[in-house]
Amino acid sequence: MSVHHFGEFGDFSLTVVVTSPPWYENAYIVRHRPTGELVVVDPGGDADTILAAVQAEKGIPKAIWLTHGHPDHLGAARALELALDVDTIAHADEAPVIARASELNKAFTGQAQDGPARLKTFAAEPGLTLGGVTVNTIHTPGHTPGGICFDFGGFALTGDTLFRHGVGRTDLPGGSEEKLWQSIPRLLGKLADDTMLFSGHGPEWPVGEARRWWKMMA
Repeated sequence: MSVHHFGEFGDFSLTVVVTSPPWYENAYIVRHRPTGELVVVDPGGDADTILAAVQAEKGIPKAIWLTHGHPDHLGAARALELALDVDTIAHADEAPVIARASELNKAFTGQAQDGPARLKTFAAEPGLTLGGVTVNTIHTPGHTPGGICFDFGGFALTGDTLFRHGVGRTDLPGGSEEKLWQSIPRLLGKLADDTMLFSGHGPEWPVGEARRWWKMMA
């Protein structure tokens, strides 16, 4: 488990909390510096550590945003909802995945898991707002039906759709290799070359490098 501050990207700052084994999942805190508003993206576990990192930002928590609903990305959502008095936001197509997250967690770890208690969903690709700034949502089905990537301008959070030199698995319920192979070029086509990609597991990389890698893979 570790906490790392990546720095500033325009008006936004980005911090990651890498959760404990077995997932080593990247939970992100994005803060709009001019207003102090912040969101937690994919709080996969270690609720106390994420909460401490949020409190260290001295900001105004607005919501929890999910790139998708697998248990390693929402394990701390309910505890943070209660502690921060916020809702959890996800794509409507992800609701069935979120509903089965505890079952899937039990299959992997032997432990049941509380899911979000204050889930709100959206359809299509609306712009979400943080500090008065529109954050683009990019629907990327494939790893899961309602997978979403969040485009903040200088950086994007890609969940488990796209890792550095890797893609998300498609063999879990709701996964589709065909849809994932359609989603990735569409995602990369919407982002500038110098946009940094931060995924659900592992290190970051720029869109330009990702495009070159994908061209060799596709």
